[in-house]
Amino acid sequence: MTFWFGLDRLFFFLARIFLNWCTRTTSLHRDAAELGIDPTKPIFYVLREASLADLLLLDRETRRLGLPSPLAPLALSDRTLRRSYFYLYRRKALVGRERVGGNNARLIRLAESLGQHPEDDLQLVPVSLFWGRRPDKENSLWKIIFADNWSPPGFIKKFFIILTQGRQLFINISQPMSMRQLVDESLTAERAVRKAQRILRVHFRRQREAVIGPDLSHRRTLVNSLIESAPVREVINQAAAESGDSYEKHEARARSYAMEIAADYSHTVIRFLEVLLEWVWNRLYSGLRAYNLEKLQTAAQHHEIIYVPCHRSHADYLLLSYLLYKNGLVPPHIAAGINLNLPVIGTVLRRGGAFFMRRSFKDNPLYSAVFNEYLHIILSRGYSIEYFVEGGRSRSGRMLNPRPGMLKMTVESFIRDSSKPVALVPVYIGYEKLIEGSTYIGELHGAKKQKESIFGFVKSLSVLRSHFGEVHVNFGDPVLLNSFLDAELPQWRELDASQPLPETLKQVVSTLGNTVVTRINAAAVANPVNLLGLALLATPKHTMDEMQLKRQLALYITILEQAPYGGSIEIANTDPGDIIEYGLRNDFIVRVEHPMGSLITTDNMTALQMAYVRNNSLHLFVLPGLVCALLQDARDIRRDQLKQLVHLLYPFFQAEYFLHWDNDADLFQAVDHAIDVLAAQGLVRVTGDQLRGAPLHSMESELLDHLGQTVAQALERFFLTIRLLVEHGNNRLTAEILEDLAQQTAQRLSLLYEFNSPEFFDRVVLRNFINQLRGYGLVSTGEHGLLSFDERLRALDDEARRMLSPTLRHAIVRLTQLCQEQALDTPVPPPERSAP
Repeated sequence: MTFWFGLDRLFFFLARIFLNWCTRTTSLHRDAAELGIDPTKPIFYVLREASLADLLLLDRETRRLGLPSPLAPLALSDRTLRRSYFYLYRRKALVGRERVGGNNARLIRLAESLGQHPEDDLQLVPVSLFWGRRPDKENSLWKIIFADNWSPPGFIKKFFIILTQGRQLFINISQPMSMRQLVDESLTAERAVRKAQRILRVHFRRQREAVIGPDLSHRRTLVNSLIESAPVREVINQAAAESGDSYEKHEARARSYAMEIAADYSHTVIRFLEVLLEWVWNRLYSGLRAYNLEKLQTAAQHHEIIYVPCHRSHADYLLLSYLLYKNGLVPPHIAAGINLNLPVIGTVLRRGGAFFMRRSFKDNPLYSAVFNEYLHIILSRGYSIEYFVEGGRSRSGRMLNPRPGMLKMTVESFIRDSSKPVALVPVYIGYEKLIEGSTYIGELHGAKKQKESIFGFVKSLSVLRSHFGEVHVNFGDPVLLNSFLDAELPQWRELDASQPLPETLKQVVSTLGNTVVTRINAAAVANPVNLLGLALLATPKHTMDEMQLKRQLALYITILEQAPYGGSIEIANTDPGDIIEYGLRNDFIVRVEHPMGSLITTDNMTALQMAYVRNNSLHLFVLPGLVCALLQDARDIRRDQLKQLVHLLYPFFQAEYFLHWDNDADLFQAVDHAIDVLAAQGLVRVTGDQLRGAPLHSMESELLDHLGQTVAQALERFFLTIRLLVEHGNNRLTAEILEDLAQQTAQRLSLLYEFNSPEFFDRVVLRNFINQLRGYGLVSTGEHGLLSFDERLRALDDEARRMLSPTLRHAIVRLTQLCQEQALDTPVPPPERSAP
């Protein structure tokens, strides 16, 4: 007996040495506190497969975390088990991969003991190990020999997996499950064990889908199934009938479309990109900070995930895929523009999970059918997907209006097959300095957008010599698609996807798009450069006294903490002094020493780039800024009057910044919270129902005025556009001409008054505001597309005018009058087409 016990110990010792030499473990957990395990209750570990290697690696991980070892005895009130682990499955024989259920006897004894001792409890802790995290792929010799996938490995394959994939090992210790609860809910110990095993099987299956993805088919196999699908065959037949060409010709065309679109996911490329991108990010950024990952991990356990990030840079999709891979989730398939399908680069992106789409395919029904079917196949097979609802990259830093295309296809696919629950996860990506920053500034000033090319890519490698601060990625509250459709389109389950879907679906998709971008904004991160830009760019020369800057930053942080925009926002740094030092250390700002106190400033080019970063989170301060704008210059106003003015202007701010208050009660409550914080800081004086801004020329008045500058440019755009329309009169301007005049006038104001922010005269922003005026019925389109308005627009003109400084107000009035005088003798020609 002693001899065999000694051999057993020697074998375990040698196995540990071998695994320590071959393996490196990656885990999501830094310490035991993150796992939610109660140290006062016994722990019973559950592994999916019977594997000595997995067991010894779990033993190593539990020692690192300070948890009881699975090899240690498990002591209960009336019995002691030799080991503290259980396998859900085991191999039927030593050689071969056929498996059967684990031995239930140990679990049954545990359930019986708990049944006899109601005061006891036991924590079942599922543990998953993934070797190489490689999705299953047909026709791949590498997969057959080495990769960890959905089929259980035999003894020989497991040995090679350890040798070849040991340094790509991911271990996930999940939240504990109470065995006491299962026993109390069941009549017998056997039923409690069956229920526990059923829950564990589902848990392990979802874990594998979340980490290594669903089973992958070879690309050509997928394309073949796509071409053979009924919707694509129907369009091919229709195209052949209309053109008179053969079915085979149009089938070949459809196949070429499918090959142009389809991704060709390769684990080898994913691993290569991980190593390459880790080096690139370390060169470009000082850190990559992720927030609220637990929201994503919870959603991924029960839903197919569609990532919907904001789109600020070409780095977005690379950063997100890298971050997901490093945190134990399978990288998504990414919808990429066909402009990125460049030689070599396109191949690498395709092998990394990108599938390509043309900018527009509404006039090509065959391409549309192929793309729709491809998207449906990958959705129905459980792939995680990523696409940008804004369509293109934001040139101003603010969220763009959502495009309906991909969302519409997603909803139609889900209506066709809703067997897998889908969650759209909003992702906020915030940079401190943008790689494309100088390019965007040029485009906003009128430069032509540069087409993507190999030469441009090679030229862009020079950025590796630059530094771009930190990147902040925050995961917002998921939109559960079935719950959303239940609320917006209750009859969706009865719809026949093979028939034309109702027109009401357009409004549902529009609402979904607005919900997604609003939730992205609700997950914003206030980083040091956001806050520095918000403060410095509100001054004429981008310069502030350092003590005043600290007070301004402290006010921003107080507002974010005490009257937060939403529950998902994050603050990267809450110390004003540290924020300033961070800006100095990373060359975003400069300190100018002066006998009367240090000044903080920045140069013009950096200020332009900081304006972009400021706009990423500007919406967090829009409502407090609007309250300050209404109270500045020591203005007296009743609380109910202030709320009515906010109510009047809010729809325009909501449409421009995608603010999340959808009803008056929530809006007015947020206004009250902002007033309370401002009053506590001495910026507002409250006497009964009467509000008054801080006394003029006081420090509090300066803080109030500074915060009011948050909305100043938006108010100036509103006033300028309305003034032009009112000054010219009814039925004198079309929407296109008004847009041109507003853009030229705003650009002139920018040159005269040094608005160091080119989005002030961004044509897209002005166009959206004109569309809002029409959408709210304040402006109507008549014959030949000419615009008319009523007295409500004049009232809005009066209110916007009151909140601007006299100098700027007079400048806008004078410029708009000048535009009107120049147009008096110039009749407006009818446009060739009516305004949309």
